[in-house]
Order: sequence, then structure tokens, then C-alpha cells
Amino acid sequence: MKTTIKLVIAAACLLLAACNRNIDMTTVLNSDGSCDRILVAEVDEKFIQGDTSQQPFVMDLAGWEIQWTYKDSKRSSWPMRDFTKESKDSAEAIIAIARRHFNSVQQLADSFRIKSSHAWNRITIKPVLEKEFRFFYTYYHYKESFSGLPVKLVVPADKYLSAEEAGYWLTGKPDITRGRNGIEVKELLSSIEDRADKWFLRNLFEIQYGELLHHLELIANHPGKAAMAMEKDSVFAVYYADYTKSKIDIDLMTVLDKYFKTTAFGNFTKAGNDSLVQQINEPESLKGLFDYFDASIDYKLVMPGAVITSDGLLSHDTLSWKIDAYRLLYGDYTIEASSKKTNGWAFLTAAIILILAVSLFFVKRRPRH
Repeated sequence: MKTTIKLVIAAACLLLAACNRNIDMTTVLNSDGSCDRILVAEVDEKFIQGDTSQQPFVMDLAGWEIQWTYKDSKRSSWPMRDFTKESKDSAEAIIAIARRHFNSVQQLADSFRIKSSHAWNRITIKPVLEKEFRFFYTYYHYKESFSGLPVKLVVPADKYLSAEEAGYWLTGKPDITRGRNGIEVKELLSSIEDRADKWFLRNLFEIQYGELLHHLELIANHPGKAAMAMEKDSVFAVYYADYTKSKIDIDLMTVLDKYFKTTAFGNFTKAGNDSLVQQINEPESLKGLFDYFDASIDYKLVMPGAVITSDGLLSHDTLSWKIDAYRLLYGDYTIEASSKKTNGWAFLTAAIILILAVSLFFVKRRPRH
């Protein structure tokens, strides 16, 4: 049961090498408090023809306006039943755009749901908008929360990392690098990486070890479940030492044979028990965790007026965030932004009032004849 370090880190959610389904999602807030949500996805010609059985969007399409574009063409209405992609254009992408208008952010919160067939169907999304009128300006504060993964790791992060270190490593918050130079940041991150690796590796070990104990009676001449349970921490010490030496592969069965001075585990692996070995190596709980890493959201937000504060990256008038399982592994993840929009009519009204007041003042001061 040899596990490459790439699988170890992927299984432990540090470096995912699996296929990832990116979700491109944009929320446009309007000054009246309404909003538009827009999602973009690459689709095949079957979808353009109206077949939604494999539609790539994160939500069901009822109530959404769908358009599509192909080869830099103008947007077309959907579906187009007789569309056929030319063989010479096999490399050309077909892009579909799903758009829906909501009268309020509350309506968005009540209506937008991840479809049941999607890997993230147990993730809930809660957008909230606070709007404050101050005559000359209207202030908007928007936040959207994504619930943490409903899969909990066996070993919590605080066994190896402080809350601040774990938060920064997984979500980028808080910024623990402030005030440090490049050398100090490198040393800090190197230390965190080593301990994060150990934390992730310990979780993988716990999952595999537990699955192995569950099927232990199928392995001839095993050391005994009680003895193995008692020696688990010591076995992990050897397991981790092997990892730090090679950084290439980890073979739990070899570690167990070495630690318990037996050949039972190696013999079991060689005896043609491939399906069971795979089940021990990749138990259902691990696959459940993998499912959440099969998708991520490239999230964009457009606010009314000028952005004044945000934890996102600002480019022109658009804020952006990455929402993925790393961030949700740490718990609920919230994006926030505030903006200020000038009320032009308020300045105009104030100017008119000021002009009238000044005019009235001079009219009253004009001498009477």
C-alpha cells in the first residue's frame, strides 16, 4: 500500500493534483439594492442543442436567462436545436452565460442554491447587503458567507498550528507576515509548511490506520488490534520519519512490518488483495473529502460607486476572490466589501438651496427706494 507524496498531500488537502471544476461567478450590485448574478461555463454542443443532463453550472437553470457565444461571435439565445460544431473547430470553446436578476440581495439569498448533483451541494451560501443613506453619499456594505466543509478531519489543526498560522495557511487571514521582511517571511512559512504537512499527513494516517484496523481480521498473523491501537502514535512517528527521509513515497504496510517485526502486512499486499488494499488506502471518508476539492469558485463582485474597503483583489471596478476547499476546510469563509456612491441629486439640491439662500440674502439687503 504505497502512497506517493503527491497523493498524500492531495489526500490531506494541501496540493490537489486532481481535476478541478472551476465555477466563474459574478455578482453585480445595483445602486437601488437589486443585483444580478452571472455565471460563465464552457459547454458542449449537446448543451447548446438543449440537453441539460450534463450542464456544468453550479445551480439548476430554471429561471435563468441563458446565452452563448462561439468563436468570438455575438451572444446568441439558447437553445439552438440545429447547432453543430464544425470538425475543423474542435479546439474552439463554446461559452455559455447564465444570468438572473434579483430584486434584492435577500431574494438572491432565498433563491440561489447549489444543485443536488454538484460536489458542493452541502455548502450553503448567504449573501447580505447593508445600505446606508447619508444624503450626499450612499454607503453599501456587502458580505457573502460560504459554509465550512461538512467533513471534519480526525486531527484538528491546533494540534500542530496556532489559530493564526492555520488561518493564514488555509485562508490568507489574518496577515501574519505584516512587519516582516522577505527572509523572515520565508522562515515563517517554511516552519508553517513543515507543521502543516505533518498535520495533513497525520490525518491521512489516521484515516488509513482506522480502515486497516477495521479489516484487520482478514490479515493473517497480525499483531492484534489492541496492540496496534496502543502503538498507533509510535507507528506514526516511524511513518513520518520515513516521509521526511524520502519525500517521495510512503508505504504503510512496510512501516507496519518494520515496527511490529513481522511480514504479515507485506504478505497481505502481495497476496492479490488489490481491491481491499485500495479500500484501505482510499477509504470512503477520504473520497468524500476529495469530492469537495473537485470544484472551486472564481468569484467576482461589482459594487455601486467606489470601493472603499475590501479583503478582495481590486482590478478596475471588479473585486475578486478564490473560494475553494482549502478555505472552507478551516470553517465558514466570508468575503466582504464596502463602497460609497455619490448622490448627485443631493449635491444639486444643496447647490440650489445655497443659491436661493444667497439670492434671498442679497435681495433682503438691497436698499429700498
